[in-house]
Amino acid sequence: MPPTGRMFLCASCRVQVVLCRRCDRSQIYCGRRCSVAARWAAQKAASQRYQSSRPGRFAHAARARRYRARCKIVTHQGSTMLVGGDLLPIEAVVAVSQIAEGEPAGSTPNASTSVSCACCGARCAAAVRLGFVRHHRRAPGQSVGANRRANNPDEHSP
Repeated sequence: MPPTGRMFLCASCRVQVVLCRRCDRSQIYCGRRCSVAARWAAQKAASQRYQSSRPGRFAHAARARRYRARCKIVTHQGSTMLVGGDLLPIEAVVAVSQIAEGEPAGSTPNASTSVSCACCGARCAAAVRLGFVRHHRRAPGQSVGANRRANNPDEHSP
């Protein structure tokens, strides 16, 4: 019997991902691209929060003063005017043409097909978990049934 897998939605692009138990490390992103983009966005937000604070504004002003002292010339060139285009990207044209012809834009896996891990490609059981595997911790020297007996005082202990 193939190992179980965990299915989740990527926190960034909202794509369904299945990972086998061996590759599952409690990821919330589908791959490196989404995790790097999320990390970049978090760093940018933290930088903006810092630069809007009083110490951040003072540090930025000091850095600008050092730059102006080094360069001796401060010039600001205006941005170039962007020309708006009426063309769609090729992916949008292909998706629109598929919908017009009656083909589905994306394929969705059904229950009869085998499910494979997005990381290593190993086959997983058709029934997938939606949550994380929970590991219950025991105190050192505590037996397996001790937690159960402690939580249920009505149960008679042997």
